Amino acid sequence: MNKTKGITSVMLALSLALGGCATDKPIGEKRFENSGFERGTLRGWTAEGAAFGDECVSVDNKDADGNYYYKEGEFFFSGGKAPKGTRGTLTSETFTIEGDKIGFLIGAGSDPDKCYVSIVDEKGNELARRGNDEFGMAGYYNSMHRVVIDVSAHKGKKAAVKIVDNDAGNDNFNYLNVDDFILNYQGETEEVSKTKAADKYISENSSKINAQYRHTYHAMPPVGWMNDPNGFGYAFGKYQLFYQFHPYSSAWGPMHWGHYQSSDLVKWELMPTALAPDTAFDANGCFSGTSIVHNDKMYLMYTAVLDPFQTQALAVSDDGIKFTKRGRVISSDATPPDSSKNDFRDPKVFRRGDSFYALIGSKSNAGEGQILLYKSADLMQWQYVGVAHRDRRTNGIYECPDLATFGDKDVLITSPQGFATNEWRHENLHSNLYMVGNLNTETGKFTIESEDEIDSGLDFYAPQTMSSPDGRTIMIAWMQMWSRSLPTQAHGWAGAMILPRELSLVNGKLYQKPIREIEAYRQNKVEKDSLTVNGEASVEGVEGTTVELSFTLDMGTASRAGVKIFAGLDHETLVYYDKATDLVVIDRSECGVRITGDGKEKDAAIRHAKVDVKNNSVTFRIFLDKSSAEVFINDGERTLTSNVYSSPSDTGIKFFSQGGAATVRNLTKYDIVVD
Repeated sequence: MNKTKGITSVMLALSLALGGCATDKPIGEKRFENSGFERGTLRGWTAEGAAFGDECVSVDNKDADGNYYYKEGEFFFSGGKAPKGTRGTLTSETFTIEGDKIGFLIGAGSDPDKCYVSIVDEKGNELARRGNDEFGMAGYYNSMHRVVIDVSAHKGKKAAVKIVDNDAGNDNFNYLNVDDFILNYQGETEEVSKTKAADKYISENSSKINAQYRHTYHAMPPVGWMNDPNGFGYAFGKYQLFYQFHPYSSAWGPMHWGHYQSSDLVKWELMPTALAPDTAFDANGCFSGTSIVHNDKMYLMYTAVLDPFQTQALAVSDDGIKFTKRGRVISSDATPPDSSKNDFRDPKVFRRGDSFYALIGSKSNAGEGQILLYKSADLMQWQYVGVAHRDRRTNGIYECPDLATFGDKDVLITSPQGFATNEWRHENLHSNLYMVGNLNTETGKFTIESEDEIDSGLDFYAPQTMSSPDGRTIMIAWMQMWSRSLPTQAHGWAGAMILPRELSLVNGKLYQKPIREIEAYRQNKVEKDSLTVNGEASVEGVEGTTVELSFTLDMGTASRAGVKIFAGLDHETLVYYDKATDLVVIDRSECGVRITGDGKEKDAAIRHAKVDVKNNSVTFRIFLDKSSAEVFINDGERTLTSNVYSSPSDTGIKFFSQGGAATVRNLTKYDIVVD
C-alpha cells in the first residue's frame, strides 16, 4: 500500500471525479440564510402546516435501516420526523436569481407530484420545480443526492425556495429530506449511485483514521472494513484486486466491492468502488467472488444476497473501472435438492477448453460442508454439474473455494469454517486448506491425493490465486481472522491483505515465496556471516518495523532459539524453533496489545508449524510491516502470518537461545521502502 502521500493524491482524484463533492465551492455560488439548516432550527424559513417544524432538523447520519442520509454539514431537514400524514410548506427568505441553476440535496418523496421543491416568485407563483425523480434507484430511499433546478429563464427575479409536502399518506416515504441549497450552483445533478456515495465517503473520511498500525506495502482499506480478496487477476495491463468492503464503519456491514490496481503487486492504486448493494437482488450485500476476462471485457461473478437467500450474479466492464450488473445467473433454486439455499456463496469462475466453470461454497441440509461445480458456455446460463467435495469436518461451509493448476495436478483451495484442530494444524477457529488432486469437469468430482494447511499463522483467510502474464501462480489472502478483537477498529479501519505470494507444487506440497517484485524496494542492506547466540544477541543496524530479514538458524546445543521482533522495553513477539516439539512457533502474547477470541479457540496468541529440519538448522525469511509479520520457513515449505500490535518505539530485533548456544548464519536485513 502506498504511504499517506499516495493515498492523498488518490483521494483528491476521486473527489474531483465525483463532481460537487469537493470541500471548496466554485466562485459565484451563494447561499441564503440557513440554506443548509446549520442553525439547528428552521430560522430563516417560514412554515405552514404541520409537516414542517424544528423537530425535523436532524443531526442523524443514518435512518433506522442503516442507510446513510449523505447530508452536508451537521444538520439537514428530515421530513420523516414530522407526524405521519401531515402536510404543509416551508419557504425560504427571498433572494435574487443571478445564475442558471439552484442545486440542493433531496431524498425520500416517493410521489414527486405531491412532494417536491419549487422556486416561486415574490407573489408565490411557481417558476420551476423538482421532485425526487430518482426515488428508489440504486437503493436510494431516505438517502439524499444532489439535484439541480434550471432557473436560467428567470435571472434577475426575486424568488424563494418552497418545499412542498402535499402527501397525506402515512407510509412509503411520504415526505421529503432536503439539505444544502446553493444559488448559482455550478455542478450537475448527481448520478444516483451507491458506489459513488461510497467514494464520496472515502474522500471525506480517509484522512480521519488513526495511522498508527497502517501498513506501508500491504493493501488495506482506505477507511472502514476490509475482508476477503475478490476478483484477483490481471486485466487492462494491470493487476486487479477487489475486496469485501464496508466503507462506512470499521465493522463488517453491507458488503461492497472495493478496488485497487497495481503494476507490480506492491504499490496499490485506489480505484472507484466497483460494486455496491443497490439492486433488488443484492440489496443485503455483494459477497465474495472472482473475475474473468472474456472478449476483452472483465466479468465479476459474485454472490448477491437478498436475505435469507444467496445467489450468484454477474457484472461486466469494458475498462475494469465502471461495472454494469447483468443480474442473477445462478439462483438459489439451482442448488441440489439436498443443499441449503441460504449458504451458497463465493463463486470461483474459471475456463477449461470452450467452457466456463464455477466452484461455489455450500452446505448440505445434513450440515455437511461442500463445494459445488457449475458449467456455462457464455457466463450467463449455468448448469449444475456435481459435488466437487463434501465432508463433515466443518461446522459451517467451505468458504471461498479456489482452483490452481500445476502441470497435471489441480489444487483445490478453500477456507473451512469451524474446522477441527489436528495437532498443530488448523489451530484457528476458521482455517485454510489445500487439496492436491484432479477435478473431473464431467462429473464435478475432485479426487484428493493429499491435503494440508496453507498457512499456520494467526491471521490468514480466504486466499485467491491468479495467473500472472509471465505464468506465475500468485496468491493473495485476507491478513486477519474472524471472531477476534481487532485493535484497529477503534482507529477507523480494519483488515489488510498479505504480501502476494508465488506458489509452486513440489512433491505434492505447496510452497510459497513472496513475490519477487518486492525486491525492488530493498534499501539499507545489513549483512553478517555468523552470529553466536547464547542467551541474547543483536546486530547493529538490524532493527525496524518495515523490514525483510533472512537467516539460517543453526540450533547447536540450544533447546530453543529464534528471533524477537517488534521488541522494546516491555514488548516483544517471538519466532523460534523448539527442539522438544520439533515445531516453529510464533508467539505474540507479549506484543503489547492483547488479542482476544470468542472462547472457542484455545488462544489467540500462539501458533505452530512443523517443518523438515535438516542438519539441525532452519531457514527463515521474515517480512515486517508496521503491524504484521509474515514468516517463510525453509524456502516456503511452511508459512506463519500474524498481525502484531506493538508500540511505535518497539523497533528492536534481537536473537535469542535457551538451553545452550545457537548460531545465526547468512544474516541479511533490508528496509522495505515504498513511497
